Amino acid sequence: MLIRAFQNTLFFIIPFSALVVSHIAYSADPNTTFHTESNSNEEFDYVEFVNQTFDVTMSQSDFLGDYSNQYVLTLNASHNLNDDWRLFGSVDSDKFGDIGLGYSFFLFDTVYNEVSASVGGNTDKTGVYTMGIFSAFKYQDVVFFSNFDAQYIDRQNLSISHLDTQIRQERIYLNKLVGASYDVNDWLNLSTSYGHDKQHYNKLSFKKINNNYRETPKHADRYINLGFTLNLWGVKPYLSHHFDLNNSDWNYWDFSLSFDF
Repeated sequence: MLIRAFQNTLFFIIPFSALVVSHIAYSADPNTTFHTESNSNEEFDYVEFVNQTFDVTMSQSDFLGDYSNQYVLTLNASHNLNDDWRLFGSVDSDKFGDIGLGYSFFLFDTVYNEVSASVGGNTDKTGVYTMGIFSAFKYQDVVFFSNFDAQYIDRQNLSISHLDTQIRQERIYLNKLVGASYDVNDWLNLSTSYGHDKQHYNKLSFKKINNNYRETPKHADRYINLGFTLNLWGVKPYLSHHFDLNNSDWNYWDFSLSFDF
């Protein structure tokens, strides 16, 4: 699963997911004009760390966070409304789009937090609704971060090859991610994260035969992301590898190019 969404380290963490939230963030990711200040001795721009103004990603993960045989291109954007609120959104080559709102604040003058909510959908009558909280704090040269979100996915027109009926599928996920980011120098950043996405609810409604089916899923997706970001005069290419701990056939590369002028 998901943004949010990083959610450039966090493009796939922050919901925009997507990211994003990236994302997160996610995306997760996983910008910009304002600097949220704290009373700490060393000011760190968490807002710039969390989200970029504009970026394009290429990934084998679709808007539901599932593995895709084809690469999906996603355009993400974020705009700071003021010192506390930001507006973000995304569109991708699978004809999915979403829009979200985030509110940021500090705890104990050192722990940055953003609470966000987003809503999205595609042309196949699939709706994705996400609420989450992202947190980050800096210790020496390392930024530690976490993202927790709840996601409701409503697929109004699911088709199964051997069934001649319309099916509605409703799912609820709880997604958790923790990670760290390290600035090697002014132009190179290294990052790693561990994610655990658990499906807690799955309901199938068969419209023509008036029957419902519910199950309590036990499967959880576990994965590790390793990546690096280059900062080249406001243009930031990001490359990461997604290691799926359940099925190595679902490993893939992510590439993102962000613009932060």
